[in-house]
Amino acid sequence: MNEEIAIAGVYVPTFALACACALAACFIASAGNRKFIGVDIRRFAWHPALFDFAVFVILTKIFYAVLGKLPL
Repeated sequence: MNEEIAIAGVYVPTFALACACALAACFIASAGNRKFIGVDIRRFAWHPALFDFAVFVILTKIFYAVLGKLPL
């Protein structure tokens, strides 16, 4: 597992990169969901902020697992 990934000669922790990718994916999924589907799924959640955080944590784990397997 790669603990750091070199981006332009700067070592970036894999977890920080995974968090940034997950945050971008959350924003894109939320905006796409509202625009193309027309239904805000968060409306059906008990606590919308907690739902957003749970999606962020799940996506962070997915991106961390994928980035950790890359041979960089």
